[in-house]
Amino acid sequence: MEQYLDKKNCLSGNPITADIVISIGRGIKDKDYFDKVLNLADILQAQVVGSRPMLDLGWLSIDREVGLSGLKVSPRICLTLGVSGTNFHTMGLLGSKLIISVNNDRKANIFNIANYCVVEDVRKIIDDLLVKTSRKRFENIFDIESFLLKYFCKYKTNKI
Repeated sequence: MEQYLDKKNCLSGNPITADIVISIGRGIKDKDYFDKVLNLADILQAQVVGSRPMLDLGWLSIDREVGLSGLKVSPRICLTLGVSGTNFHTMGLLGSKLIISVNNDRKANIFNIANYCVVEDVRKIIDDLLVKTSRKRFENIFDIESFLLKYFCKYKTNKI
């Protein structure tokens, strides 16, 4: 299993106490996009966690699994990318204050717990967010939250 723990801040902090968490699932699809998520997380000062398939692929270590048999997180902002939303995983996200979920499946269970639901190709969103954040400097959590809410408003995100 390839380890990233010392390569990125987003994998070396504590997801339980993090203000921002990015939870990834199988919808990420390939290793290149996993690496892009790590870059995005560092820009957004977020911790990366994931569902069981991310561990099975070797992309995340066991201490990054969120859900019934893993961590229970309660960040101010939780951005889920490509997460289908099995009950085993979502149980670990329920403490989040704000959940923004991106999935290309309109019927994905993750939308049942999300505050903002974006039905879109997660890879398109990741690429676009990287472009939009490449020159940004966020001073604090409020700047990041404001940016994310403004960004996702263009997708007319709301409960499905």
